[in-house]
Amino acid sequence: MENRDDKLIAIIGLLAACLIGVTFLFTMTWLTDVRHPTDPSLDVQSCSPSLTRQSLIHPDRVFHI
Repeated sequence: MENRDDKLIAIIGLLAACLIGVTFLFTMTWLTDVRHPTDPSLDVQSCSPSLTRQSLIHPDRVFHI
């Protein structure tokens, strides 16, 4: 009976350690993300449209995508 209790305590200890580890990693990731603000110079609205085939045609040569 005592051997069974020891296994149960060991399993509970391992699960608690895993929970603490996952919580720690999640907290560190979240804090790292919160501390770095987004780059204000990046404005999605001001991005130029993607290049088309017509915009890649030069008089000397033609580039294919």
